[in-house]
Amino acid sequence: MGIQVKTVIVSDFEQNARLVIDQASQQCMIIDPGANTDHLFELSDPYDVTMIVLTHCHIDHAGGVKHLRQLFKEHGKKEPSVLYHSQEIIIGEYIETIALQYGLSPTRYQNAPSPDEILDNKDVIELGDSRFKCLFTPGHSPGHVALYYENDDFLLEGKHADDKQCNHLLIAGDTLFYGSIGRTDLPMGNHEQLLESIRTQLLVLPEDTVVCSGHGPNTTIRHEKLTNPFLEVPD
Repeated sequence: MGIQVKTVIVSDFEQNARLVIDQASQQCMIIDPGANTDHLFELSDPYDVTMIVLTHCHIDHAGGVKHLRQLFKEHGKKEPSVLYHSQEIIIGEYIETIALQYGLSPTRYQNAPSPDEILDNKDVIELGDSRFKCLFTPGHSPGHVALYYENDDFLLEGKHADDKQCNHLLIAGDTLFYGSIGRTDLPMGNHEQLLESIRTQLLVLPEDTVVCSGHGPNTTIRHEKLTNPFLEVPD
């Protein structure tokens, strides 16, 4: 039956949070709930939310996790497990400090809770009958991951619902964007490491893979190989 991917733009940074639903089991994972958690909780209400997965712990991707879990608790629902890479822990511990530096509320953007499960050595994330390859893609941040769904039975809904007539799906976080790549001028960013991650983990995927990025519209692996000015793909 495949999966549904519902994209919602959240936070002051216009970040793409996502609900991914396994249609057979109605299990759901919420990816990168940076803010607007009341709305995300409302959208997730029909489903069995088993996990919150963070591609990384920057403020716009992880700032809403703590409040979102509290909403589940307040409504008598089991709190979803939180999954992210161990190298993101230190970044998640400073979200409230970063919020103050940006002139934002540290009650709206809270430090990320400790992970219930780390993704360091996890190759596959299972959601009901669906499987997602967990790709280690550091550079934008030290423990960044991306999720790859190799099947063609997916439906995109909400914002950026164009599937580009592709047969595979990548939830790329802040590694690769339409015509651009993730910034690396933030603490613990590394430009060369990001380029290496893109070349070795993302550009090797099938060209008809739709790339659902952490900000902005969807793109494809084929389009970025051919046109992205930041990438020099070897012959």
